[in-house]
Amino acid sequence: MADEEEDSAFEEKNEEIGGGAASGQNKSDFFPKELKCMMYDFGDDQNPYTKSVDILEDIVIEFITEMTLKAMSIGRQGQVQVEDVVFLIRKDPRKFARVKDLTVNKELKWARIALDEANYGS
Repeated sequence: MADEEEDSAFEEKNEEIGGGAASGQNKSDFFPKELKCMMYDFGDDQNPYTKSVDILEDIVIEFITEMTLKAMSIGRQGQVQVEDVVFLIRKDPRKFARVKDLTVNKELKWARIALDEANYGS
C-alpha cells in the first residue's frame, strides 16, 4: 500500500520535471552536454543530431529511474545505498567491473589523502 503511494508520487514528480521516456516528451534537458560529449567520445559526430541526444537522454533517464526504484525496493525503505545498486548489477559483468573500478579508485584516493596527512601533518 505504501509502495503504491510512493510510486504514484514518484510518477507525478517525474511528469512535473519533464516526463521522461514514458511520455515521449523531453521538456527539460537534464544533461545534453554530457551526452553529446559521451557520444563524440564513442565515435559520433562532434555535434550529433538533437533527436539522437533526446532519445539517448530518455533511455538514460528511464534506466536511472528503474534502477532507483529497484534499489529502493531491495534496500532500506526510502533510501538508496551504493550496495543496493551493486547488488542489482552484480550479474552484468561490464557494469559490475566499472563500479568495482570506481570503488577501487575511490579507496585509493582516500588512502593517498590519509598517507599525505600522516606524512605532512595536515
